[in-house]
Parts: sequence; C-alpha cells; structure tokens
Amino acid sequence: MITRARVSGCFGSPVVAGAVLLLSAIAGAALTGSLLGLLGSALQPAMRALLAVVAVSAVAVGVVVRPVPWQLDRETAPGWLLYQDWRTAAYNGLALGLGFTTRIGFWLFYLVPLTAFVVADPVLGAIGYAVFAVSRVGVSVLLAAADIWIGGGITRVRPATDLLAVAALGALCSVLVPLL
Repeated sequence: MITRARVSGCFGSPVVAGAVLLLSAIAGAALTGSLLGLLGSALQPAMRALLAVVAVSAVAVGVVVRPVPWQLDRETAPGWLLYQDWRTAAYNGLALGLGFTTRIGFWLFYLVPLTAFVVADPVLGAIGYAVFAVSRVGVSVLLAAADIWIGGGITRVRPATDLLAVAALGALCSVLVPLL
C-alpha cells in the first residue's frame, strides 16, 4: 500500500509517510467504529441482535458461495497519486481505515463493523475499528520499511481466514440469538 501509493516523498521521509498513512487510517477507523457503536446504541437490544443475526447470516452464506468478499475492489485513487506528498498518504490511509472503501481481501473484515455495531458503544466501536486499522495498515508500513514483498499473500491465506470467519460468525451468532 505505502509503496504503491508513492508516499515515500512525504516531507522527504518514508517514516513520516508511514506515520501519516497509519494515523489517518486510525482516524478513519475510529470515526467509523464510533458511528457504528452509536447506531447500535440507538436500537433496542432485541432489534440490534436481530439486525446483527441477519448480517451474520448473510456474511456466512457469502463465505460459502463466493471466493472473495463483497467489496469495492479498488486501489488507491489515481488522482491521489499525483500529489506525491502527505495528502497521498493521508487520503489513502483514511480510505484503508474505513475498510469498506477499498479492496477487502478477507471475509473476517465483516466482523469489525458487526462487532462495533453489536457492542453498542461508540468508544468500544472506535477502539475495535482502530485495532483493525493498525493491523491492516501497520503491517503494510512495517513490510514496506523492511522492503519485504509477499506475492499472492491474500490468495494463499484466504482459505484459512474463510474458515476462521465461519467459526467467528457462528460464535457471534450464538451470542446474539438468545437476545432475540
């Protein structure tokens, strides 16, 4: 992400570029998680559980019938690449932190917004989503800093993560159904 977005020229420092990318990803994620937590808190527990069970069921079916998750499936916006400064890193980080505005790669992602919604707490939703952003963007920043490229990484690990997604969705469903 960081190398593809050509943000190494950010103030002449790839460290600053990585920090801008990561911090904007955390900001976007925290905002999204807090909004989902707030939305969840606005609903009665039974209605929240019903909506979450429907979402969990849809994702579980998706895991079984689709090889890749529902996604926008897009890379960094080409217009952002023209900046070649901190804005490229900031916009790209924000998009990656939101999660759903770029390529997703794993069905497990859908547990992030579902959990933020189900906990019905803006602070917990923000924290959970921010952890997602750190894991998604932080690992990429570290790999770029170490000049490591893992070819076909998503394709190689997707079968294992799909099984984890089914197990996690089942666990989430077992907690939600009694609330109905």
